[in-house]
Amino acid sequence: MMTEAIEEAAQRLRFLGTPLFRGLSDRPWPMVPWEEGMVRLGREMRLEGVSVWYEVLGDRRSAVVLFALEPRL
Repeated sequence: MMTEAIEEAAQRLRFLGTPLFRGLSDRPWPMVPWEEGMVRLGREMRLEGVSVWYEVLGDRRSAVVLFALEPRL
């Protein structure tokens, strides 16, 4: 199920930039490592059974979309 959720999230986020999966989260608004610091994933998208937390970094041409999954019960 998680593999399918990762693939679906990446597909839905692709229009914003290059999606990069950063792991699973056990809380809302997770912090993830990026380059030499930490980034808070402050935007949420819901898929069946998971919340996808993401943030867009960079400009339109070279944007990167960091995302993590938080399982929901």
